Formats: sequence, structure tokens, C-alpha cells
Amino acid sequence: MRHGATTLLALVPALALASTQEAGAPLEELSSGTSAVPEVRVSGDVRLLAGVDTGFEARREDGLSEHVVDGWGRASLVTDVKLSSTLRAVVEGRALWRGGAEKGLERAKSSFEPYLGEAFLDVYTKWVDVRVGQQTLAFGANTFFAPSDLFNPRDLRQGFVVQEPEDLKLPVFAARALATVGPLTVTGVWAPFFAPNRYDVFGQDMAALQPSLGVAVPLSVKPSVEDWLQPRLLETERPGLPGDLGLRVTGDVGRVKLGGSWVWANEKLPQVTVDPELDALLRAQQRGEPADTALLLSLQERVRSGESLVTGRYARQHVVAAEASTLVGTAQLDVDVGFSPSRTFYGDRLRPLRKPAATWVVGVSQAEESDLVYSVTYTGLAVPRVGEQELLFLLEPGTARGREHTAFLHLLVGDVAYSLLGGRLEVGLRGAFEPIQRSFLVAPRAAWRVSERVHLGLSAEVYGGPSYSPFGYFGRNDQVLASLRVLL
Repeated sequence: MRHGATTLLALVPALALASTQEAGAPLEELSSGTSAVPEVRVSGDVRLLAGVDTGFEARREDGLSEHVVDGWGRASLVTDVKLSSTLRAVVEGRALWRGGAEKGLERAKSSFEPYLGEAFLDVYTKWVDVRVGQQTLAFGANTFFAPSDLFNPRDLRQGFVVQEPEDLKLPVFAARALATVGPLTVTGVWAPFFAPNRYDVFGQDMAALQPSLGVAVPLSVKPSVEDWLQPRLLETERPGLPGDLGLRVTGDVGRVKLGGSWVWANEKLPQVTVDPELDALLRAQQRGEPADTALLLSLQERVRSGESLVTGRYARQHVVAAEASTLVGTAQLDVDVGFSPSRTFYGDRLRPLRKPAATWVVGVSQAEESDLVYSVTYTGLAVPRVGEQELLFLLEPGTARGREHTAFLHLLVGDVAYSLLGGRLEVGLRGAFEPIQRSFLVAPRAAWRVSERVHLGLSAEVYGGPSYSPFGYFGRNDQVLASLRVLL
């Protein structure tokens, strides 16, 4: 029941990440070379960020008080070893620190998470290039919005400005094979082990439970341990084999790169189902009504018998997609179209709904080196066969109820930056607009390059729109942020 808001969280941190390169050089660029001595490259960075909310909300009794101050720290260290012309190994260690406090610096907390980043072995042969290990994969023309880009889980715990491209997509263990067959490039992927999205249910500004939802925190614990409970709170079962499978074929037709892909993958957010009797009891409590005695007795008997009243399982979905990319003057144009016959959404009562869905993405980005860098992406979603009493949570307004219909979501995302003073100063703006409910996000930023290795930044996030719109849902989280990045 509490999972519905996480459906839209996947949109928020990704908004201005319309185009980027995945970590590590492409296989095609590394398949040549005759060096007999291993080449070793070590790189990394440390990033620190502090945020202060623009409005200090009073402490709430339902456990959903906001953080008025937040701190984040990320560190990465990569060792890249080219063993020979046919072998390459990469190992990356990552660490995440985060902390925050509510108004008056109450309920302060912090956590530290070391984890493995990309760690893979590349093998290059005459017929096929193979990569095995922890890796970031890319299906589709648009690296982050393509409907077939389903292999890597996302980190949904940070806001729009905080999140960098390399932070959003988390590496997953997989085997990838890339081969050239005549004029075609064929990519096959198998990710055998399941890895879910990382998200917060409560206790953080970007958590699934926001006050407008009308649901209190499901448990009372000390701040020092509540974040460690989040990854397992909504799930009761995880998928096993066969894992995620995908096939992508691309080829050039004149100046246009065309392609198609098929993906069969587990969704990375759990499908949470609450028993109708338990749901009725919880809603009565929220309204302040006395509990029905017969209902309580029935639930007690079912609990004694070992019956599960809440389940959180990860559904599977098929996606078929087509893509196209080409250069238009100094800009790159990317187009993706995809269809899934069954995908999980949530109704306004937070009950899971399995619906077919069509997605289309059109992106334009700067393709040449310039002081002006930009990207604009339009993403559309159509969900047919929504019942007359159904309403997709956060995706459509209440006026859509009352007739069977097709639900639509339109999302326009932009990111523009301009370098001044010989590249020492960069000013930019990220933004997103959802026109049906008129919800938006505006994120101005400025960065100063102190030296080649030290960068300072100042930015802000402003959310707007109705309480049940994609960005208005997080409207209380407007903040100003300062950052420091040190390249190692």
C-alpha cells in the first residue's frame, strides 16, 4: 500500500540526465592495440554536498517531518588495467555518506555505505567482445529514458541537482557479448542476479511517504537505524533465475543509426499488495473511526494461521523497442519507441494495477564541443484500458475518473549550461515540466573551477504543482545546496 509514490520517484532524479557516457570505454574502442606491458590508470573523486531547505516545517506527529539540513558525500576510486590487446580489467570502489536533521537539529542521523562499483573483465576476440562482471549497461538511443533500458537499478534517494549521471544507474552483475554480423552490431545481455532500486520509504526528503498521501510512518524506531530498514520494508520475496535477458541489434542506414531491442526483465520496484480486510482496517484508523470487532477477529485468526496479509513481489515485464539516432547540424537527435504488454502502476488507493504501456522518447543534445551545452528530452507515456473507477496515482488528475480511458503522461526535460571566463565559471539551468497537471521542477546552478582538480558549486531546487502531481508531490523539499568536488 505504501509503495505507490515510488512509481514516480524514478522520474525525479533522472530528469536532466538525457545523455551521458556509461563508465568505462566502449568495447569497440579497446579492441585494438598491441602493448605488451600492462597499462594501469587510477582515477577517482570525492564529492561533498550540503543542503538547507528554504522553509523550516514544524515537527510533525506522524513521523513525516522533513529534513531542514542534509549532507551527502560520495567517493569513487577506479583502477583500470589494460593487460594486453585482448584483456582489460576494471575495479571500482564506491562509498556513500549521508546525514540530516529536522527542525531544531532534532532527530539527527547519518549512515555510511561502502559498496562495489564497476568491476568487470573485458575479453576481445576476432568474432565477439565479452564483458563479465559489475557493469553499467545501455539499451536504446537515449541512455536514461529509453523504454528498454531496464537492466541497471536506480538510486532514487537524492534530489534532482544532487544526482549525477554516474550515480543514478547502479552497476549490476551481468555478461555482455557484442558482435558484428555483416552491417549489424548485435548485443546480448544476461544479468542473472536480481538487484532492486534503492529508495527510501520514510524519514528522508525524497521518500515515498509524503504528508499529502495521508499515511503515517508504519513503525516507530530510532533515527540511527531507520534508514537501514528501508531496503527490505516493502518486499517479501525476491526473484531468482533466469534473471534479466536482452537482445539489441543496430545498424547504419545512411546517416541514421537504426536499431531494435527486446528485454525480459524483473521490475526494480516491488509490487506491494495489502489484503482487503487489513486495508479496510488501516483506512478506518486513518479516519479516526473505531475498529470493527468482526474485522479484528477475522484478521487475528488469519494471522494465527500463518496467512500473509501483505506481499511485496517483483513482477516481470517484456519490452520491445525501436530506436534511431542521427546528427542534425551540430545536434544529435535520438528517438526511442517501446511497448510493454504488462507493467505495474498504482491506483489512487495505492493498489497495484497491471496495464499495457507505450512509451516514446525524443531527445536533442549538443554534439560538438562548445561553451554552450544543452539537452532537451520529451518523454510520453500512454496507458490504455484504465477503468472508469481507476486513477493512476500521480500520473493523472482526479478529473480523469468516471469513464474508461487511456492515461497519458507528458514530460519535457531540459538542461542547459554555459561556460565563461575560459571555462572557470559555468552557469546552468535544469528544469522539467509536466503539462497535464502543470507540475514543474526548476534547478539553477553555478560552478567555479578553483583548479583542474577542485570545483565549487551552488545550486537550488524548486518544486511546484498540485499535491498529487509528479513534482508537486515533493513540493515541500525546495532547498539551496552548496557542493565541493575534488578529482583524484
